[in-house]
This record gives sequence, structure tokens and C-alpha cells, in this order.
Amino acid sequence: MMRKGLLAVTMLCTLSLFGCKKQVPTNIVQRSLKNALRHAPLTASGMCGATVKGLPNATITIAKRGANNTGVAHVVGAPWMAPGAPSKCEGDVEFAYSYNTKRTGYRGRNKTTTWYLDHLKLVAVQTPGVAFKAVDESNVDDDDD
Repeated sequence: MMRKGLLAVTMLCTLSLFGCKKQVPTNIVQRSLKNALRHAPLTASGMCGATVKGLPNATITIAKRGANNTGVAHVVGAPWMAPGAPSKCEGDVEFAYSYNTKRTGYRGRNKTTTWYLDHLKLVAVQTPGVAFKAVDESNVDDDDD
């Protein structure tokens, strides 16, 4: 019994010394994907099956989280400026984030973490009548942590 307690204390101390890897918060994922999909014509067009400029008011739900701030999000939204497109487009996108932590304030006591959306890829389409075509918009420029 003593060994198990000592092992638990040792593991806890090790984790506190080296720190834990940060996980991107859900609200950051939802907000940044929503902003990115406003101006992601390839991904939005792939989900809608017609040429559209983006999904301005998409609803984002995280379906699966992976290691190293990756995962899959389910997206539902109405297309923007899309004659002939369905009224609601639905699909799954794969995402990947990176981050930078900077110390600020008096003697660097405060930490500020900035999240970056590095990867956005359409992986599934659930819009009725639309066939899946792989789309990858990896050059996403959205720094709205």
C-alpha cells in the first residue's frame, strides 16, 4: 500500500515539474472555426455541393478530440451567396491547432496563450444529395484566439 501511495506522489510531482500539455478550449475551437468557415469557400462548397462563399452562421460541435490539439468538428450552417445551393449544409471538418504562451505583467507572472488554427480539412458530408469530395484548406489565416 505504501508503494502505491509513493508512486502516485512521484507521478504527481513529475507532472507538476514538467507541466501538462495544453488542450485547446472548446469555446476557442467553436469561435475560430466559425470565423474560418465564413471565408472558406472550398470547404463550404464541398459541404453544400454548389459554389458558395462561406457559412456565415455555422453551428460548430466538437465530435472527437485527438492528440496534440487535433480533432473533428460537426458543422451545420446556411450558405452565403449561393444560388442553387441547399438551405442547410452539414459536414465534418478535421482541425489542428498550435499555441504560443507568452509571459506578461510584472516579472512575467501572467501567462497569455494565443491559439492558431493550422489545419482545416473537410472529412465528411451529411447534406442530403451531396457526394463527398475531399477538400483541404490548410492555409487558414485566423488568429482570433
